[in-house]
Amino acid sequence: AWSPPGHVWLPDLQVLVARERPGSTDGFTLAAKGGHNDESHNHNDVGNLIVYLDGQPVLVDAGVGTYTAKTFSSRRYEIWTMQSAFHNLPTVNGVQQRAGRRFEARDVAFEDLGDQGVALELELAGAWPAEARLESLRRRVVLDRARGSVEVSDGLRLAQAGGPTTWNLLTPLAASTEEAGALALADGEGRVVARVRYDAGQLQPRIEPIDLEDARLARSWPDGLSRIVLTQRGLPTEADVALLVTR
Repeated sequence: AWSPPGHVWLPDLQVLVARERPGSTDGFTLAAKGGHNDESHNHNDVGNLIVYLDGQPVLVDAGVGTYTAKTFSSRRYEIWTMQSAFHNLPTVNGVQQRAGRRFEARDVAFEDLGDQGVALELELAGAWPAEARLESLRRRVVLDRARGSVEVSDGLRLAQAGGPTTWNLLTPLAASTEEAGALALADGEGRVVARVRYDAGQLQPRIEPIDLEDARLARSWPDGLSRIVLTQRGLPTEADVALLVTR
């Protein structure tokens, strides 16, 4: 019988899938990507990641709604599911990623840490246009088998800070901000499935329910979707932001 491997790394596509427990859906499953923003059926999502826990979606990609003429027109990126602000990515200085082949990940490095887990490191600054004033956005994503967690670390360096920088997370779970520094993500029965830990002195959270008017998306996410927006306090030109997903 087929058994899911501990990890798969596809270097040409810059796509990683890794499991906390090889051969099992128990524990964390991580998917992360680099690539560029002119891929087939592209979304502006360089650096995006997806997290499941015990087979349940925790941080997700919404997917795509019902295809229309707009989907394949010059107005494609007016559709929210295609935008980087609705993926598990930052919005830098109020600016989203841009579509096109030159908007890409660079210096992409995969690390097999054996029993300890896997890591993917990418330079994402090239996925944003010049108006973001972004000098470097170095993302490191780690599936830590020893701790049972997924950690996202972003090192941000701006030439100038002029607008809000936010970290966006998409979830089908009910998010609560009641505990400072930890978002509790609960299923439909109110059971906390996972937590996202962050520095409350650095980031201010808010929860935005997403109106799933599209029938295809509503079928995909019958319990709905929410966007967690973690807004950086102040306007620093340098920041190191860590998000830790745990049980």
